[in-house]
Amino acid sequence: MVYLALISRVVGTSDEQYEITKSWNRGLQMLWATQQMDDEVDNGGFNQYFFNSSGQWAMEAIEGLRLIGAVERAEIVAAAVDQFFSDAPKLKQYYNDHTLESFSESYKHTNLGVLDKRWYAGPDFHRARTKYIRDHPDEFVLPPADDRARLH
Repeated sequence: MVYLALISRVVGTSDEQYEITKSWNRGLQMLWATQQMDDEVDNGGFNQYFFNSSGQWAMEAIEGLRLIGAVERAEIVAAAVDQFFSDAPKLKQYYNDHTLESFSESYKHTNLGVLDKRWYAGPDFHRARTKYIRDHPDEFVLPPADDRARLH
């Protein structure tokens, strides 16, 4: 429920969205970053995660996974970040085009698929995240809604 309430608070350009989430405490940042990452990777792999704006929270996802004790998952995401930067010169044109066709084509030019397999086979982190939330309820009090969010 907290995550759903956060969605309406993350508005504006990618840079504005990132700025909003960086103003939150570490618990809310962990929840936002790990959920964004998990949703995107489960839907289309790490290539989709980085192709879409969700990838801008990769470092926060790593920190969040470490915070909840999901170290193996954090290592997979860190490896995906490294692979993404290694593949970036080959992916740049596809990511810049940002069309459905370029997105589909980009899968042929990245080695992120190997890390997708590791992610899908990795240990569950949802229980650790739920435990963290239950153990730190003070970190999951919602911040006041931004005026921009109320306008949308």
